[in-house]
Amino acid sequence: MSRRELDPRKELILKVVTDDYIESAEPVGSRTIARKYNLGLSPATIRNEMADLEEGGYLKQPHVSAGRIPSQQGYRYYVDALMPQKELTEEELTLIRSYFEDRSREIDSILQQTVKILAQLTRYPSIMLGPTLKPAVFKHVQLIPLSARDLLILIVTDMGIIENRVIALDSPVAQGDLDRVSYILNKRLRGRPFIDFKSSVLRELREEIKANNGIFQKAVNLILNTLETRDKERIYLDGIINILDHPEFKQVEKFKLLMELMEEEEKLYRLLSSRQQGLKISIGEENQEEAAQECSLITANYEVGGQVVGTIGVLGPTRMEYAHVVSVVDYIAQKLSEFLSSL
Repeated sequence: MSRRELDPRKELILKVVTDDYIESAEPVGSRTIARKYNLGLSPATIRNEMADLEEGGYLKQPHVSAGRIPSQQGYRYYVDALMPQKELTEEELTLIRSYFEDRSREIDSILQQTVKILAQLTRYPSIMLGPTLKPAVFKHVQLIPLSARDLLILIVTDMGIIENRVIALDSPVAQGDLDRVSYILNKRLRGRPFIDFKSSVLRELREEIKANNGIFQKAVNLILNTLETRDKERIYLDGIINILDHPEFKQVEKFKLLMELMEEEEKLYRLLSSRQQGLKISIGEENQEEAAQECSLITANYEVGGQVVGTIGVLGPTRMEYAHVVSVVDYIAQKLSEFLSSL
C-alpha cells in the first residue's frame, strides 16, 4: 500500500484508530473499535484491516499484547487526507479577538502574550520567532507626549511599527524641542536599511548625541537598543510545563531531552526558521532537531503588510490534537498579522 492510496475502509479504520489514540493515549484494539464506533464491521474484519495497515506501515503495535497506534507514516496520512476541520468555539474566538483589540501595549508585550494565549488554548508548549529588523527600512520616528513627563516613542519601518516605548522625562519638554529631535532623527535615518545602522549611521548619531539634550539621547538609545535586540529573531516560549500533562513525556529521558531543546535558543531558532511559508505540520523525524523527533510541530507565519516577519508554533507529542491545534495556530497567526499591520 502506498501513501494516499488506501481504500475507503482502511482510511476509516486508520482515522478511527488515530482519533481514539489521540483522545485516550491507549493502544486501540479491534474489539474497542467495534464496541465504541458503529462502523458496521465485525471485530474480525477490523482486525484484518488493522493488520494490513500495520503491514503497510500506517499502524504499529507497541507491545505484543497491546492494540495498535499510528506510526509516523500513519499520522502523516491522517493530517494530509483524513484530519477533520475543527472550528474554534465562540469562547475561543472571543478570547483571541478581545486580546488583539488592545492597541496600547508595547510590541514585546504583545508577542509575549501571544505565545501565552497560544499555550493556554492548545495546552502544549508554544514558541515564537519574533520579528527581525534585518530586511526592514527605517521610515520615521515619532515622539508623542502623553503627559508633561511621559513620552511615547514610536519607531516605524516599512514593515510597520517595530517598537513603541513610553519613557519618563526628567522635566517637561516643549513641543518645539520634540519636533527638532524628530527632525534630526528622521533626516539621518529615513530610507536607510536597518542592517546598515551598525556602521557610519551610528557614528553620526553619537556625534549628534553630544550636541543635543537628554530627550535626544533617550530616543537614540532606544533606537540603538532596538537594533541590538532585533538584529536576530528573539525566541518567545510559554507553556513548557504543559508537556508534563502528556504520558509520552513521563519518561525522564524523553522529558529531559525536550527540556534541553527548550533551553537551547539556537536549536529552537533552527527548528522554526527552517519552516516554509504558510501553515506547516512536521511529524516525528520530519523535524530536523533530534530532540524534537518524538514530537510534532505545527507552525504558521505572521506578516506585516504582506511580508513575513516571524513564526509562531506549537510543539507537542506526535499524539497531538492536530485539528484543534491547526485551527488555533492559524487563527492566532492571522489575527497577529492583522494587528501588527494595523499599527
